[in-house]
Amino acid sequence: MKKAAFTLIELLVVISIIAILAAIALPVFNTAQEKARVAQDASNLKNIGVGINTYLNDNEDQMFSNAGEEPWPILLQSKYVTDWRVFRSPFDKVTAQRPEKRTAPGVPVSYGINVKTYNMHTSKFRSPSELVLAAPNLPAANPIKFSGTSDLNVTLEMPSGTNKGGTHSNRNQINALFADAHVSSMLWKDFSQTTGDDGLRRWYPEGKPPSE
Repeated sequence: MKKAAFTLIELLVVISIIAILAAIALPVFNTAQEKARVAQDASNLKNIGVGINTYLNDNEDQMFSNAGEEPWPILLQSKYVTDWRVFRSPFDKVTAQRPEKRTAPGVPVSYGINVKTYNMHTSKFRSPSELVLAAPNLPAANPIKFSGTSDLNVTLEMPSGTNKGGTHSNRNQINALFADAHVSSMLWKDFSQTTGDDGLRRWYPEGKPPSE
């Protein structure tokens, strides 16, 4: 007796069902992947925050200098955040060197320190719970591209322009480390606000431009 074979129509039906299931499953899978990256990114920032606080305790609450000494990634990694992988965001797609080896031009560093906090004493921070201390350092352009390395004082400049510069939710959100060491996922429209009372407290350690 001959075994029954699939007809062409039956094969097409099966293929169509598989395609439909894949179309349903792919967005769910992508969402789960992004959530995992967001969580890892926040964890990295939290670890960096703990490292910075410990560094501050050892250095009389004086923030990093942006001249005349080793860059902040090396200062932190040497004693306070010893795993180089913490300095690389899961949203960073560059080809990393082996994290246990630091060679020229340096290990990738995805996070930047608020440029306005360098050389400052933390006693001058007016609103630590609102002051952005560090965040993923990337331009507001597509695709997401990082360029920091361990042998640089990777800085975080105040956002400018109208392009979305977040790392997730279609670049509408970004994780940020605040000066009181808490980490939060922020809407880009809030993160990029640099004027008004909220914006000034978010980006200026003393809550206002130095000239005022």
